[in-house]
Amino acid sequence: MKLGLCLRRLIISFLAFQTLSASLLAQGGIQQPTAILPRNLDVSKIKIIQRIGNQLPLDAQFKDQDGKAVTFGSLFHNRPAMVLAIFYRCTGVCGVELANLVETLDKLKSKKVGKDFDIIVVGIDPVETPDLAKDKLKETLATSKNLKGTDSGWHFLTGDLKTIRSVTNPLGFYYTYDEAQDIVNHPAGLMFATPTGVVSSYILGAQYTPKAIEVDLETAGKNQLGIKSKDIFFGCIHIDPLTGKTSIVIENVLKVFAAVTALSLLFTILALSGKTKWKKKKQSGVDEWGEPTG
Repeated sequence: MKLGLCLRRLIISFLAFQTLSASLLAQGGIQQPTAILPRNLDVSKIKIIQRIGNQLPLDAQFKDQDGKAVTFGSLFHNRPAMVLAIFYRCTGVCGVELANLVETLDKLKSKKVGKDFDIIVVGIDPVETPDLAKDKLKETLATSKNLKGTDSGWHFLTGDLKTIRSVTNPLGFYYTYDEAQDIVNHPAGLMFATPTGVVSSYILGAQYTPKAIEVDLETAGKNQLGIKSKDIFFGCIHIDPLTGKTSIVIENVLKVFAAVTALSLLFTILALSGKTKWKKKKQSGVDEWGEPTG
C-alpha cells in the first residue's frame, strides 16, 4: 500500500516537472544555447553593463544589408533608435529577441518604425556578410503585415571585430567570440539611443512590453536619460545588470533536477521493495556548467 502510494506521488511529481519544463521552453522562458558551452568559458565576459549617458561612435564604419558602406551616425535621422546586438545565423536567443520585438511593435499604438524611430541591428559575428543580414531582415519583415513599408527604418549591419567592439563596448554589451571555431556567446538586451547617439536606457532580456518600449522611446526622443533596469534572468545565463556578475546556466539546473527526480524514483522503488540496501555516499560537487567535479 505504502509502496504504491509513494510511487504514484513520485510519478506525478516527475510528470509535473516535465510539463513545466516543456511549457517554459515553449514560452521562451528557457533558451537552448546556440552551441555547447565550453567548460573553460569565462562567463564574466558575457554581460551587459548599463552605460547610460555614453556617446556611441558616430564615425564607426559598417556595411548595411545592401552592402553599402555607412557610418553608425548616418543611421540616426533626428529620431531615437533601438539598438539590438545579435548574429544572423544564431538559432537561439537572437531569434527569440527579434520575434518578441516584432510582436511588441505590432502592439505599439502611437509610434512606427521608420517614422518615429529606427531599429539598428549590430551583427556581432565578424565573419557574417551583408547577404546574411539582408536575408535576416527579409525574414523579420515577413513575420508581420504591419511592418510593410517600414524598410527604411531597419538597419542590419555587419563589420569587422574592431568596428563591432567600438560600438558594443560603449553600449556596455560584452560577449565572447572564438575566432578559431567561430562561436559567439552573448547576453540579451535591447538598448535605446537618443537622436544624437547617446545611450538612454535598456530593456534587459528577450521579453518586451509595448508600454516599456514606448516609454523608453519617448525618453530617448527628448534627449533624456532613463533609469537602470533591475536584475533579470537572461535565459541561458543569469546576469546582474548593475554589477555585471553572472551565475549558472538555467538549463543545467533543470537537467540536474530532472536527474535527481528520476534517481529518487528509482531509489524509492528499490528501497521499498526490500530487494536492495543502499549505502550513503558523499554527494560529489558540480561545476558551474553542471558537470561533476569528482
